[in-house]
Amino acid sequence: MAKIDFAWELGDHTGHVTTLLPIAREMKARGHDARFLLRNVAAAADVEGAAAIPREGAPVWSGPPLNPNPLNFGEILLNFGYHDAGPVKQLVDAWRDRLAESDAVVANVAPAAHLAAMTLGIPSFEISQGFHIPPPAMPSPPLRHWEPAPRARLEAADRRVLAAINPVLGGYGVNPIATIGGLFSGRSMLLTYPELDIYPERGPSDYYGITDSGEGKAEPAWPEGEGRRVFAYVYRYYTGLDDLLGALAALRVPTLMLCRGIDAKLREKHAGGPVHVSEEPMAVSKLLPQCDLVVCHASHQMTAQALLAGKPALLLPTQLEQFLIMRRVVRYGAGLGVAGDVANADFVSALRELAANAGYAAKAREFAERYVAHDRGAALATMIGRIEGALA
Repeated sequence: MAKIDFAWELGDHTGHVTTLLPIAREMKARGHDARFLLRNVAAAADVEGAAAIPREGAPVWSGPPLNPNPLNFGEILLNFGYHDAGPVKQLVDAWRDRLAESDAVVANVAPAAHLAAMTLGIPSFEISQGFHIPPPAMPSPPLRHWEPAPRARLEAADRRVLAAINPVLGGYGVNPIATIGGLFSGRSMLLTYPELDIYPERGPSDYYGITDSGEGKAEPAWPEGEGRRVFAYVYRYYTGLDDLLGALAALRVPTLMLCRGIDAKLREKHAGGPVHVSEEPMAVSKLLPQCDLVVCHASHQMTAQALLAGKPALLLPTQLEQFLIMRRVVRYGAGLGVAGDVANADFVSALRELAANAGYAAKAREFAERYVAHDRGAALATMIGRIEGALA
């Protein structure tokens, strides 16, 4: 059996681990030696099945960002050490040490792990919802379509990244890559749907759709209330959390909310009311069919699960990738969004609109019906087969 490392280098939150977990879990069940190499070793440790996979810290670069508002994926990489060959070589060498005995790498946002795998001659795969796999064009497409994105700036960023990467590859006798997107050519598995892909210019591609992610076991009873049921998954640090809870309570909509680490006083404030706040991971797949609306931060997995269940969503992004997913859903017509920088957001009006306008639910059901035949288990089996085929 093979030793397979599951790598995460860039980004935040638990979604990187839960994206890799179904594959890691299945590989372990098939007798392979699976290990997590994670930017945040504690991420998603409480998700069902995660504890069975050993985990270690991943090599990461921790210098200051060059641009807090990156225009494309090239500028994102510049913020994480890919601005010069020196830091890139340090990253690649650190990953080479971690992967010295590995037979394959399966990554979710770990460019340096792919580079190290290339120098070691072992296969690597990128499992992604699309944000971190730009099309293999020069330059990488702009992310902020609503802002000016001078081609010269985009191209300069990509060329600087390539100028940092290619000498390192050359030092190990590996051919240079021509574009940033080219790093993922032949390695990518897109766990998304065309409607949610933030690169609509990608063109025809192999979309696997989402797999069943790890989830909790809690199935709390729906609290008493009025009107549509709401399932919510929000972050404790979301700046609009107090106002959101106040809006749900004011509308008296029966709500089940997952919010890990919520302030005890805020939770106590709503205890016994129409909003039940849980810190224990819930059985999302069982509760979504019982609700009418979903409130979340537009993380890809949660958003896709809502639409596949035919539920419209109120999306509250906290970072760029989530904002771009929100835009795709709003344009599709299956939800509304509130940008993170909106002051005094009118959550009451947004929730009322979603409940009153049947068009949002109709579009969500259209999405669900379009992919009703999508077999998540078959998609997972296809990915497993592709990885094991590379091992063979």
